[in-house]
Amino acid sequence: MQRKSHTRWCSGVALVCLWTSNGVFAQPPLSTRLDAMLSHLPHPETVASACVIDLQTGNVVMTHNGDRPLIPASTQKVISIATALLELGPDFSFTTTLATDGANLYVIGDGDPGVGDPRLALTHGEAVSDAFLRWTRKLQSVGIDRISGDLILDESIFERKIVHPTWDPADLGKWFAAPVGGLNFNDNCVDITVRPASRTGLPVLIEKTPDVDVIHITNRCKTGREGPPTLHHPPGTFDYILKGGCKKKSSLQAVAFPDPGLLFGETFRQALQREGVSITGNLRRARVRKTDGSLPSNLRVLARHQTPLRDAITRAGKNSQNMFAEALLKRAGYARMLRVDETEPIGSWLSGATAAYAMFERAGIDRRGLIVNDGSGLSRKNRITARQLAGLLAWSQKTPFGPDLHDSLARAGIDGSLRKRMKDTDGRVFAKTGTMHGVCALAGYVDGRFAPRFAFAILFNQYTGPSTPYRAIQDRFCRELLRSLGSQ
Repeated sequence: MQRKSHTRWCSGVALVCLWTSNGVFAQPPLSTRLDAMLSHLPHPETVASACVIDLQTGNVVMTHNGDRPLIPASTQKVISIATALLELGPDFSFTTTLATDGANLYVIGDGDPGVGDPRLALTHGEAVSDAFLRWTRKLQSVGIDRISGDLILDESIFERKIVHPTWDPADLGKWFAAPVGGLNFNDNCVDITVRPASRTGLPVLIEKTPDVDVIHITNRCKTGREGPPTLHHPPGTFDYILKGGCKKKSSLQAVAFPDPGLLFGETFRQALQREGVSITGNLRRARVRKTDGSLPSNLRVLARHQTPLRDAITRAGKNSQNMFAEALLKRAGYARMLRVDETEPIGSWLSGATAAYAMFERAGIDRRGLIVNDGSGLSRKNRITARQLAGLLAWSQKTPFGPDLHDSLARAGIDGSLRKRMKDTDGRVFAKTGTMHGVCALAGYVDGRFAPRFAFAILFNQYTGPSTPYRAIQDRFCRELLRSLGSQ
């Protein structure tokens, strides 16, 4: 009875011991130690899958259920980042163009997710609307203080479908399920800050970003009343209903705006008017860009706004910003369609997925079971195996964009979604997290002293309750890989 209990205990721990011929204890192989971590999970219904590849030899160090397709959650962004880097090149920049034909003012979108992004603006020491201020001053510098025609928006680089049909309806309207368009501003979200008025019982004072008229706020939040202030946004509407109470200044969580182009256009139009540039005509949408990507010869380019691809992949990778990931996948799809001479190139979830599948084939990775449904991982229809995900990470290190993919991922204990995890790993784990109901995933690299050494993926599906115990297993998994390197 005692012997049976001892055997069961040994099988359930990662660092079991083996008796050698020299009469001393030695650790079992790394693959055995890693596999043992996945043998006894907190919930019997949990499906675990993992794969580790040695980047020096190209050999698979271990695989556990590695060929079973699972839901990747936000580790799906690894695919979007790699596809964008491959199709666009690391030195690419999204370029939004301001032009005129002498009467109308045109904005030609490039699917840039970074215009007015608060985090990028903060990094560059700017306000979110500074791009529009620069454009306005450019107009004034060339003597344009009145637009006699219309403000025309070209969003045709991307499909008209701006919200994926498989996203959970309960998520729509929330910041992390913001739509993606050919023109985007402020992450296609509305930010609202409230503060008390001068007297108890009065409606609170509101600051909104962007400060445009198309955002309709119904203010039922009262000064001095017990809080917190709450914001309700019926999906698909321009209405935002503020309730509750407020005793001190409070910034509410961002809420999605359902029409990216309208938000962009109205913010720019009102910025022009504030600076004294009037528009006689209307805000309207039309296709301007030719099918080969060029602009009509009658347009005079006035200014361009650029967001480097490296900024975009960092927001998608380290910060897990969903709208950025969707724009990356769609823009990669558009680039591939142009490259293969499609007659009507367009950035779509379908063209992005086609580009991703082509990348896996180019990498020599068996893509059976792989489903690329969206770019962010919000869709529960996405599927990938741990072997495919680790294989993509390993293959990327053989390409010119390998360092960019590596550096776009969160660094354990340092930044992004891993800043509070694995603080004892000396910043040598770079990985993409992924969490949604019943899904906990982690994929990335464990670095040696001078270069990435292991590519890994570890996914858990179908569990109940919190993800905390599964994140702990992932962290132990990475620490064990790091320990195996010793001083390397």
